[in-house]
Parts: sequence; structure tokens; C-alpha cells
Amino acid sequence: MQQILSRSGSPSAVAVSFQNVSAMPGEKQETAQTAIFNAFRAAGVSVVKPERARAEVQVIFSEDWQGYLWIGVIHQGSTSQTVIRKLARPAPSVPGRVPELTLRKNPVWQQDDPILDFYVDNQNLVVLEPDQISMYTNDSGQWRGRYTLAVVHDQPWPRDLRGRLRVSGGQISAFLPGTYCEGSLSQPSLECRASDDPWQVDHGQIVAFYSPRRNFFSGILSGPSAGSSVLPFFSGAAWPNGDQRQWLFAGIDGRVRLYQNDLSSPAAVFSSWGSNLAGVHSNCGLGWQMVVTGPTDGLHPDSIQVVEIAGREAEAASSALDLTGPVTALWTSGRSGEAVNAVVKSTVTGRYEAFTLTVACN
Repeated sequence: MQQILSRSGSPSAVAVSFQNVSAMPGEKQETAQTAIFNAFRAAGVSVVKPERARAEVQVIFSEDWQGYLWIGVIHQGSTSQTVIRKLARPAPSVPGRVPELTLRKNPVWQQDDPILDFYVDNQNLVVLEPDQISMYTNDSGQWRGRYTLAVVHDQPWPRDLRGRLRVSGGQISAFLPGTYCEGSLSQPSLECRASDDPWQVDHGQIVAFYSPRRNFFSGILSGPSAGSSVLPFFSGAAWPNGDQRQWLFAGIDGRVRLYQNDLSSPAAVFSSWGSNLAGVHSNCGLGWQMVVTGPTDGLHPDSIQVVEIAGREAEAASSALDLTGPVTALWTSGRSGEAVNAVVKSTVTGRYEAFTLTVACN
């Protein structure tokens, strides 16, 4: 509690509330709450009702792939601060059944301006930015700028802008909130128009409508699942498992829902993941895995890990990979979904870092 007290100027009285979004058992949560109350009292700080408090402290019990997270949010007047403490999770008594895989990170590009999505092959790099699409070519192992194409839009972009880039056979298409652009790379051109066309979310199975003034999908589906709808979501993936169809959606309520065969009701719900996930076709294990982020607050460095889903169970299939900042984009890429495009805003340099992720069998 020393960090909370120092951040808040050691107030004489605080109001404390708790929220558990982890798999921590009830008895452990109760023990943790008691320890927090005792720590405040030992420091000479009274725990009182909100109307008498000099500061309000919200303690969130969360978790990532490495262990539990205690997140303290301190509210004083119109300001707020966040403190995060990591705690190791007890080792499971039974070893996991999923074979270990290796998640490989391949750096592609970095720049000061936001990167919404990108396309890369041996010769070309195409970067989708808020107001332009930039084209680069490989010159002896270095990316050299060739040209930029302006993204024209009538309405101002919403906060936390997201975008989706598709490149096929020299043709490009870009989806942004309320705007659709298409053009050519071989004969540089780009035309943009106001549009509410659905976005292709993953490698082709999920097509969904995006909220033009927010940063998530409305839940109304098109494409192969036209006529169906799910709860609003940040990211999603679909993949085959034999004769079974499976979908995974990271909802805006912090829960990830697994659907099998139909979208009428979830087969399982997971609450310890972040809002970004993408499918990857590795030919390892069950063939398809999920690359998922940890449950961070969007301000601190993130972590990513490979998860394999067997039946209704999800198990970690790789070690967690720590990143230099929060993940701002995560999209399935490659001709058959064999890679994932990721973008991180580094808390060290402040730059946007683009890289691809692939999965290797051990």
C-alpha cells in the first residue's frame, strides 16, 4: 500500500472498494481485502465512507498469463492515478496437457505516427495511418519510401482510432470508421467514400459492422454469418475444428466468449484475457491457435501468449511474451492466416512498433 499512499499524498482517510475480474477464489480475495485494510490502518490511515474520504481507492483483482495483478486506482478530485502490483499465481498441481509452442516476434517497422494496420511481403510494406497509406519497397534489406496515398474523410475520426488494411494482387482496400477506401499499388491510386460496409475481422470467416463513432464492432455480423449477432466486441476469430465451426469474441464487457457450431449462446466464457485476440494457423497441435493479450489497462506494457482451445477449455500453449507497451492493433494476416500483424505503442520510445507473430512447433 506504500505506493498508493505516496501517490495520493498520504491522505488521513480513504474510501476503499474492490472488484474481482480474475479467477482468484473467494476465500483468497477475502484474505487480500483484509490485508489491504490492515495495511491502511497500520499506516495511520482511516478507512471511511466515500463522503468522508480525502481519496477514493478502487482495488481491482485481475490477472495475466504470469500471475495475479492488483490494480489500485486512486481518485482525488478530478485526478486519478494507477498503481499495479504483480503477484505469482500458485503452480497448478497437474501439468497442462497442451504441448508447448513458441511464439516468434518479427520486427517490421516503427514510426512516430500511429500505425493502424500494415501489409508486408518480401518486397513491399504498406502502412495504414490515420490520414494516409504509405508504400515502401525493400532496398537491400532496408525499407525505402516510394509514395503516400491520402485517406480522405468527411467526419473527424473518433478517439482510439482503428483501421483494417487488405492487400491482394496489387489492389488495396482500407476500412476505417464510417469510411471505405480502395485503390491500386501498381498504378498508385486511392479513392475513399463514406461507408458503413462491414469489415473483414479475421482471415475471412468473420465479417462485422463497425461502430463509426466508437472503437468496437456492433456485434451485427455479415458474410458467412449474415443474419446472426453477438454482443458488441473489440476483436474476434473463427476457425474450423474438424466438422465443427468455432468463434471467439472479446466483448466490450471484458469477457471473451467461445461459440461452437452456432452463435445463439456461448459454449464457454473466459474472463482473464485482454481485448485483443487473433487466430493463427500454425499446423502445430490442433492446427489453429489464438494469440491473445493480457488484461492490461491500455496504458502499461502488454503481454501476449498463444492459447489453444480443446472442447470448451482454453489452455496456454506458449510462454508469455512481454512487450514494450500496450497493443494497439492485432489482426490475422497471411494467405491462410499463418501470421498475426501486431502494433505496440512503446512506453520507452513513444513510437509505434509494427511486427508479425508466428507460431513454431517445439
